Amino acid sequence: MEKVQNVTIVGAGTMGHSLAQVFAQGGYHVWLNDVKEEILDRARKLIASNLSTLSELGIVEKAQREPILARIHTTPRLEEAGKNADFVIEAIIEDQPAKKEMFSKLDKICPPGAILASNTSYMDIFKFVETKRPDRVLITHWFAPPHIVPLVEIVKGPQTSQETVDVVKALMVKVGKKPIIITKFLPGFIGNRLQSALQNEVMHLLDNGYASPEDIDTATKASFALRMPILGLVKRMDFTGLDLCQKIKSNMTYKVPPQRPRSETLDKLISQGKLGVKTGSGYYEYAGRSTEEIMKERDLKLIKLREFLKEMGEL
Repeated sequence: MEKVQNVTIVGAGTMGHSLAQVFAQGGYHVWLNDVKEEILDRARKLIASNLSTLSELGIVEKAQREPILARIHTTPRLEEAGKNADFVIEAIIEDQPAKKEMFSKLDKICPPGAILASNTSYMDIFKFVETKRPDRVLITHWFAPPHIVPLVEIVKGPQTSQETVDVVKALMVKVGKKPIIITKFLPGFIGNRLQSALQNEVMHLLDNGYASPEDIDTATKASFALRMPILGLVKRMDFTGLDLCQKIKSNMTYKVPPQRPRSETLDKLISQGKLGVKTGSGYYEYAGRSTEEIMKERDLKLIKLREFLKEMGEL
């Protein structure tokens, strides 16, 4: 791991700018790449805003903000970003041809010893990515916002070496993350599989008019979500009693809603131009507040909760 000095992030959007911040805070020199300068300009502004929020909470010293920013270099030229890279994270669109082409380019540009990782949420890159270093290719799946949420799912490919997995795991720990290892590809990994199961049920409730978005969120936050940070999902069963869990499982009156490719509720909101925070409205109304203001409020709450859980020994 000591050989990792330079980190390259390809894609400066929702995840990419935050990934660059994580490694810059960890003391690494970072190259952040995207195709347009305006995307990179926005990324720099978001990183600066994120660091200001962390400074307000005393997590990052004010004197460290400028040195952190100075460790992040932005460029629209992939060759410049990757030529000295030791570790690369691809965070571009979830599109197979685009990722295949990107890994081919990175394989040619980056030094032979560089590790190439993808931040894909669900794609089996090991089936279509072609490089001359398959032992140094893996997935590091982060959760938004990466500079706050600790989990990183490291997914090993069929030819990924154990040394590569060990180096990346140690690197994640060094920059303050909580890595877990998934030894072979599984669609959705762990976090997204659990979220998808919940999302399927949420859309079933909304599409069939059982409850409002507000009541569903209240039911979530005021019940099982409250205990999840402390007990998780598996330990919670120990507290319930495994015999009772078995009995609950045998209750066949509850049936899992079938998965469907679309949701009428989502279709309606999207047709109205209501796409969520980025447009000022979605299931909730955010009018009159900037995206940055809304994100900052979310981040402050997440950071305070994360720090409390750390003090409790749960993270």
